[in-house]
Amino acid sequence: MSPLKINLLPSPAALPSYGISENGFLPAEQPLTKLPHAYYQSWEELIEELPQLLKAGQWRQRVDELPVLDTSHLESEREWQRAYSMLAVTAQAYIWQGPEPSERLPPSISVSFLATADHLEVHPVATYAALNLWNYRALHDQAAICQPDDLVALHTQTGTEDESWFFIISNAMEARAGPIIKRMLLAMEAVEHDDVPTIIDALEYFTESIVDIGKLLERMDERCRPQFFYHHIRPNLAGSMNMEAAGLPNGVFYDEGNGKGSWRKYRGGSNGQSSLLQCFDAVLGVKHERCNGFHAEMRRYMPGPHARFLDDIEAIANIRSYVDSHQDNAPLLKAYNDAVASLSGFRDKHIQLVTRYIILPSRMGKREEDSGRKNLATSSTQKASDAPQELVGTGGTTLIPFLRTSRDETSEAAVARGTA
Repeated sequence: MSPLKINLLPSPAALPSYGISENGFLPAEQPLTKLPHAYYQSWEELIEELPQLLKAGQWRQRVDELPVLDTSHLESEREWQRAYSMLAVTAQAYIWQGPEPSERLPPSISVSFLATADHLEVHPVATYAALNLWNYRALHDQAAICQPDDLVALHTQTGTEDESWFFIISNAMEARAGPIIKRMLLAMEAVEHDDVPTIIDALEYFTESIVDIGKLLERMDERCRPQFFYHHIRPNLAGSMNMEAAGLPNGVFYDEGNGKGSWRKYRGGSNGQSSLLQCFDAVLGVKHERCNGFHAEMRRYMPGPHARFLDDIEAIANIRSYVDSHQDNAPLLKAYNDAVASLSGFRDKHIQLVTRYIILPSRMGKREEDSGRKNLATSSTQKASDAPQELVGTGGTTLIPFLRTSRDETSEAAVARGTA
C-alpha cells in the first residue's frame, strides 16, 4: 500500500471527526429531549401532541398555524440534530395524514427543514438518521443502549409501542456493532504490519458480533406486530420518489414562502440508509455491482461525516486482498470466510423479517379498520405488477430480489483457494 493510502486510513483516533462514537454511528451523547431555546417552544409543544392530532385529523391545520422559525438559535450539533429530527417527523406526518397525501410542505416546515438538512449534510426527508440515530432516549441512568428494553423512541406518529420498538431494535443493533468499527480499523492497520493474529482476532470478533446483532433483529416480533407495522407504521415511512400510485405524481413541493420553493423527490426512510451494513461491506471488501447503484445512492441520505467515512474506508480496504494473497494461512482464510458467511447470514435474517412484516401482510388484504383511509400500505408498496416479487421497499427497491442480490454478492466475497 502506498504512503498516501496509509495517511488516508481512518484510525480509531479519527473516528470522532467522522461523527462515530463508542456507540458506533449513534451519537456519543444521547439525543436532546428538548431544544433549550424558548424560541422553538412551538415546535416542542406541537410534536408532543403528534399522535393525538393525527388521529383527530388536525395535524395539517396545526402545522399551518405554526410561525416560520429560522435556525439562528441552534448551536450544538445535538440541537441541530433534534431540530432536523422533529421537522422530519412533522413533515412526514403532514404529507401522509390522509386521506390523500399532501403535495406541499408549508414554509413553517420547509424553511428550517431545508436549513437543518443542509447543515447536517443529509436530505430533507424522514431519513434513518432522523427516525433512529437522533430519535431515542434511555429509560434510566444505568441503561445499556445495546439493549432495546432500555430504550424508547422520542417521537412516533402512531404513539404505539410497536412503532417505538421498530426503531429501537435498529438502534440497539447500531450500539452493539459500535466496537466492531474500531476492531476492524485495527485489523486494517495490522495488514500493513503483517500482524496476522490481530487480523484473525478482529475477524473472529466480527463474526461473533454479527451473530449477536442478528439475535437482536429476531426480537422484532416481541413488541412490533407485523400486521400493525404493515398498515399503520410502514406507510408513514414512504418517500416522494416513484409515488405516483400513492398520489404524489410530482413529488412534494417545499414551499419557502414569497413565491420560493421547489419540487423534490426523495426515497423513503429505510434501514438501507444505515451506515452499519455498508461499513461491514467496506471492511470485508464486499462489492454490490448488481444493485444498480442503490448502496451508493443511500449514502446521500446519511449524515455527511458518516458517508465520508464509508468513502474513505472503501478507498483503502485491504483485508480481503491480504487474505487472498495469503491463502496458505488456513486460520486466516477461515476467519475471513466465517466473517463473510456471518454477514450473509444476517442478510438472510433480514429477508425472513421482510417476509413476515411485508410480503405476508400484503397478501392478507386491507384491514377493515382502515376502511376510512386510502390504502397507503398497498399503494406505497405495490409496483405496476401484482407479483409478490415486485413489492417495493420504502427505499424504492424491489424488495426480495434486491435483498437476495445483496446477500448473494456478500457470499461471493468469500476467498476460495486458488483464486489469488
